[in-house]
Amino acid sequence: MNAKLAVIFFFLTFGFSMPVLLGFRDVYDIQLPNLHTYYQPEQPIPFSHRWHAGVLNMDCQYCHTSADHSRHAGIPNVSTCWNCHEKVLGKTTTAQENITKVRNAYLKGESVEWKRVHNVADFVYFNHQTHVRIAKFIDEEGKVHDGFSCQTCHGPMENAGVARQAENLSMGWCVNCHRDWNEKYEKAGIERFAPVNACDACHR
Repeated sequence: MNAKLAVIFFFLTFGFSMPVLLGFRDVYDIQLPNLHTYYQPEQPIPFSHRWHAGVLNMDCQYCHTSADHSRHAGIPNVSTCWNCHEKVLGKTTTAQENITKVRNAYLKGESVEWKRVHNVADFVYFNHQTHVRIAKFIDEEGKVHDGFSCQTCHGPMENAGVARQAENLSMGWCVNCHRDWNEKYEKAGIERFAPVNACDACHR
């Protein structure tokens, strides 16, 4: 390779790698792994977290039933929706149309094909139970509680409407969160729970 081609190759490689190094979310609409901040796909039914979790104050785990005892939080099946919507038929035309989709799916024994929003890479091991029930959370008064709120990673879903990704879920974001909490644990005289240097904690 002559010098001129080498220089061109260097600048092309450098130019295309910079968005990745800088953590840009997309390059010409190409989504990069784990950097889908604000990703909000169109769902088959525009389920409103703002209405259900916010206005109605429903617990997240009513729908995401396995978050406190499993690796995965779980997506509700249509029978969970039908528990309420057998009687709650909606006040607006739009609500009634969407609830009809739930009813039709339930009566046909079908499922609602929700599109996944939060999706870490295949080589990353994440356990909801560890964060929701086992990890220690220290509130502003210094009291220690078991587990973090869903909003820690998912943002204020009770204000969000249709689900979207609030954080980039990158390795750096997770590791920095672990470091910050380990410092808080140390100040509170608690064992440093969050792994930082143990690669096999997240890569198994």
